[in-house]
Amino acid sequence: MLRAKFTFSPSSCIFNATAMRHKTQCARLRVFLWAFLLLCSGVFPGPAFGADKWLSIHTKNFLLVGNANESDIRRVGRTLEEFRSAISMLFPKMEQTSSVPTTILVFKNDESFKPYKPIYKGQPSNVLAYFQPGEDVNYIALTATLPSPSIILHEYVHFLLRENVGTLPLWISEGLAECYSTFEIGKQNEFTIGRPPEQHIATLNMGIQFIPMKRLLAIQDSSPEYNEESKQGPFYAESWAMVHYLVLGTDGKRRTQFAQLLTSLSKAESFEDAFGDAFQTDYGTLEDEIREYIRKRSSWPMMKVTTKDSIQVDARAMSTTTLSEAESEFYLGDLLLHLNRLAEAETHLTPVASRNPNLTAAQASLAVLRVRQRQYDDALGLLKKAVESDSKNYIVNFYYAYVLERADADGATAATNAPAEKYETMRTYAKKSIELAPRYVEAYALLARINLTAGENLDEAETTLKKAISIAPGRDDLQLLLAQTYLRANRTQDARSLLSIIQRNATNFDVGRRATTLLDQTEQTTTFTEITAAIEKDVKREPSPQTPSAPSSSNRKVQETVLEALTPVGPSVEGEKVSGLLINMDCSNGLTLRIRTDRATTELHSSEPQKIQFLSYTSAVSDNIRCGDRNPGTPVTVTYRPVPGGVGEPLVIEFVEKQ
Repeated sequence: MLRAKFTFSPSSCIFNATAMRHKTQCARLRVFLWAFLLLCSGVFPGPAFGADKWLSIHTKNFLLVGNANESDIRRVGRTLEEFRSAISMLFPKMEQTSSVPTTILVFKNDESFKPYKPIYKGQPSNVLAYFQPGEDVNYIALTATLPSPSIILHEYVHFLLRENVGTLPLWISEGLAECYSTFEIGKQNEFTIGRPPEQHIATLNMGIQFIPMKRLLAIQDSSPEYNEESKQGPFYAESWAMVHYLVLGTDGKRRTQFAQLLTSLSKAESFEDAFGDAFQTDYGTLEDEIREYIRKRSSWPMMKVTTKDSIQVDARAMSTTTLSEAESEFYLGDLLLHLNRLAEAETHLTPVASRNPNLTAAQASLAVLRVRQRQYDDALGLLKKAVESDSKNYIVNFYYAYVLERADADGATAATNAPAEKYETMRTYAKKSIELAPRYVEAYALLARINLTAGENLDEAETTLKKAISIAPGRDDLQLLLAQTYLRANRTQDARSLLSIIQRNATNFDVGRRATTLLDQTEQTTTFTEITAAIEKDVKREPSPQTPSAPSSSNRKVQETVLEALTPVGPSVEGEKVSGLLINMDCSNGLTLRIRTDRATTELHSSEPQKIQFLSYTSAVSDNIRCGDRNPGTPVTVTYRPVPGGVGEPLVIEFVEKQ
């Protein structure tokens, strides 16, 4: 999402009251004045602009709707089509067909765009354009007066990343969008990518303080660096510079490593592990390289691509339709609905749906609004009529099943059907939606939720979700639903393994929080006493004259006796040693340890964890060891036996004081 400063001036809302000569007139008009000012402020959008001509333009791959001039809308469509062709040449394996359709709304100016911007701290945010994903449709919204086409390309890159890579740290997502959105066509069969944006160069030349990598990784779409004008510039400039260096800098020295990082992240590896494996260095070293790269720049490398065929698009091949007032109102209301601005969406959708019963899209959108308002009976009434009149519409079939499922979850409808019949009705419409639109992943997720709630057909739920994830691998929410399916099927270890991955990699706060909650609810604890008892039995069965007995507690220092009962044998075990931070203990199949050192992450595994010797020389580790992720990591020294062609076997784990 790109942002810029925007200041509202009340001058556009001046109301001349000099003609009001009577107090009664003033009293009546005072109420009108306040209402007029609220509407002019842009926070509460009124009906679509009656004098505007709204157009719908179809290109080969996009639907564009707007009140801008036809030539401006066509220009946006042509730019997107040409950029799409360029991306196809650069990344032939990248999927550019979304699991849901994407509609681009092109407003004629910022004044008409402002009421439909996201809200930040109670006011329309200062975005120039934005990408709004949705279950049924994705929206890209912008104004035709953008100073550069790079802004719409920036939003399209976000769409591609969401569909193909999934959740990425925000600095990578924004850096990639900034870098590739500098696409420019030269000759008919030539284009360039990588031109440095002037605003970022200016920001970097101001000598800004670099945001450390650990802080960059913590920045989310709710962070001040992403939303507040004074902090946006440095964040975007640094994100762009880092990606520009990794993709184009030093003759592509880091490009392959960056690609490896993205591949590892798409496979749900933790960022720290993926970073260490890809770059074979630490955060500080890479940060120093990027600072030096920026400091020495008098010119910036760019990528020039020459193609066999021209990628230019003939705008005359696009088809244009004039929208009715009802259709334009629907698009505006639906956009507000996707922004979760329900009261404003109501002002558009309710009149349209009541006056246009055959406009199925508006009926479905209003039904979703009623669901958000928990008015399930009204929602079902709207959708029942819609599904009867347009049974081949996959969205209508989906929403009919969806509203039934939501109403059931909230217990808001009368139990007119037996549970079995009720769930079967939901499944019927969900499966119909899948049949009509095999790439529509929300229908797969809905079918899985229905089976999950019913507590039956869990194998079908698992298969359905895996199919959905294969279509949209970047959807953390689908992964979370799969983990919940595992829990419902009493496959706790499978669920916890997946939840740990989601917790590490989700940048969406809500998904990460829910994963953490489920992990806490299913937490397993491996106690020292359980392990010690097993070790003691082994020692009694296999006494070793060479193993010294445990020293008396009375002769030990306090810090050595924190786990006195847990050291039946001394650490006189031969093997190789590794010291670092224990960042994960996976207890799902024996015991697997992940230890991060300065150079890399080491993985050790034991199929017989009861034979591992645990020692602690720190009060930070006392009664038990918790399975799962450890953040921050716990300092350890592990003695292990190397295994040819495999991971080492841990023999002794010593918990030590933090250095």
